[in-house]
Amino acid sequence: MVATKKGFTLIEVLMAMVMFSVALLGLEKMHLTAIQVNTIANRLTQASTLVQDKAEQLLAMPYNDPLLADTTAPGSVTTYPNANNPDPSPPPPGYAIRWEVDTDVPSVGIKTINIFVTWNNLKVSKTFSLSVRKSNLL
Repeated sequence: MVATKKGFTLIEVLMAMVMFSVALLGLEKMHLTAIQVNTIANRLTQASTLVQDKAEQLLAMPYNDPLLADTTAPGSVTTYPNANNPDPSPPPPGYAIRWEVDTDVPSVGIKTINIFVTWNNLKVSKTFSLSVRKSNLL
């Protein structure tokens, strides 16, 4: 009678488990990186939404609204919010919104409004900005 051996030895099974474990560690690193990138993208999307909302809010205000007043010399900007004019709708925690107003730029009767949203990504400060113009003709 001839004996045949079928199956795997203990060493072969252990080596297969080690190789599988190393592969899973590589996949876990990729998974963690994907989560970080998704979080960064989410924060950027939130910042772009906040800056667009603030632009729409400022453009809906009258031309002479106190939050759109330029109290500096031509060519200089007035930054908001400030001590005299706080933001009536502050951003969510973790974000800061500020805007600068320059009157008669690029021409008379037009205000240039630069809006900035700042937040932290992995302990690094990031800023998203948008520039809009408001006309006195409307």
